[in-house]
Amino acid sequence: MKRGQRRPAMDDRRRIADIVRNHLARERISREEFAHRSRLGRSTVDKLLVGLFSERTLAVVEATTGLKLHGQVAAPALPDAAPGAIATGAAEDAAPSIAVLPFTFMGESAASQDWLADGITEDIITDLARLRWLFVIARNSTFTYKGRAVDVREVARDLGVRYVLEGSARVSGGRVRVTGQLIDAATGRHIWAERYDREMADIFAVQDEITRNVVAAIEPHLYAEEGFRAASRPTANLSAWGLAVRAMGLINKVGRSQNEEARRLLAAALALEPGYARAQALLAWAGWWGALCYWWPDNAEGYRQAARHAAAAVAQDPAEPWARMTHGICLSSARQHEAGLVELRAALDLNPCFALGRTLLGWGLLRAGRMEEAIAQTGLALRMSPMDSFAGIYTAIHGLALLGARRFEEALPHLRASVAAFAEYLGHYNTLISCCGHLGRIEEAQDYVAARNRMGPPIRVALLRRNLAGFAHAEVFVEGLVKAGVPE
Repeated sequence: MKRGQRRPAMDDRRRIADIVRNHLARERISREEFAHRSRLGRSTVDKLLVGLFSERTLAVVEATTGLKLHGQVAAPALPDAAPGAIATGAAEDAAPSIAVLPFTFMGESAASQDWLADGITEDIITDLARLRWLFVIARNSTFTYKGRAVDVREVARDLGVRYVLEGSARVSGGRVRVTGQLIDAATGRHIWAERYDREMADIFAVQDEITRNVVAAIEPHLYAEEGFRAASRPTANLSAWGLAVRAMGLINKVGRSQNEEARRLLAAALALEPGYARAQALLAWAGWWGALCYWWPDNAEGYRQAARHAAAAVAQDPAEPWARMTHGICLSSARQHEAGLVELRAALDLNPCFALGRTLLGWGLLRAGRMEEAIAQTGLALRMSPMDSFAGIYTAIHGLALLGARRFEEALPHLRASVAAFAEYLGHYNTLISCCGHLGRIEEAQDYVAARNRMGPPIRVALLRRNLAGFAHAEVFVEGLVKAGVPE
């Protein structure tokens, strides 16, 4: 067959793979669940999703999903085509997709210790697969590239993915060094890169820690990249997924107008797909954060709406980590401490690498009076995602937990960092002023009082005492304000 005659079949198969992948993303069906429902088997589903399928596979998929796929095919599919023979790619409107290439073990004893690199790779694939918004290529497909020098753009075309994660592991002198790079496969551009150096005393604990940190670090970068893609397209052309991703990018910009626009986009996403739990949960999160920042005309109404959307998100999809997290923090804010902790812990059971969820669990523990547990969780969140400040919330809540435990010297640098990260938020100043009061740093406290009062209503002890009523750290917080000379 001439080369010019082959191209339509390749385009058709890519189109079918995109249709099926979009269907799975829209219905929030994992590869494993789809393989079970269709009885096709995992390897057949993996091949289908990169454009390798037989007529029988198409018939089974149509019967399972209700999709009409045969009308998309201009030429018979080839059952025995080699993976490299088809140039596939991730469609712009498809859910984001990633392939984790086998990490390379570098060292003299590579033959005997490459299990370490393989183990890290497999753990990262497993943990990324917990992110239900992200399509992750199975390890059996990516491990076919082990030991080969590859071009990530070719890998992306072979596997039909938008992003590729690659890395290496090296052992030397009782220490292990792991590096990772996240790459935009279309351009070859590096989105994220990091290096982790650890002692090998307990190699399995080290492997778990590095895996958690890698996944926690790259998730915000993936969201940001998807937000950039969505922002470059007209809103009217975006799917519910695209609207939600664009809204996430706006929420992370941490401004009143951006928060309001994010809520508008999320409402539009829910108009398109009323059962979209992630959009419902993000709407709850945006509303709750807006109320925390006093961006609602009536903040009490903001908290009420956030709670309603959070409860609806959990009802729509109990396995959605953002839904459980937002529901948990809403319950915590309503002083329903134990119920809130159940939801916040559920979010981490679903996604242990959810750094923001871990910080909010720490916040819930603090409010419930479990100070040392709170410090452990917020400290781990900081280590998992050291570059993702999100309005200084990671440092702010860790510092608040330390203040709640009366570890004021330790809290001070974290609270200063939170103000530097989001200088427009009055709440960060309040905690820092309290900490300075406890440490006898009255002049510094008064400087922060003056800076804070220039941006909003003057700080008053009585108001904060009312706002913190029912939270375990209220007494120590108010005590520091009084010591700092804040008026009643």
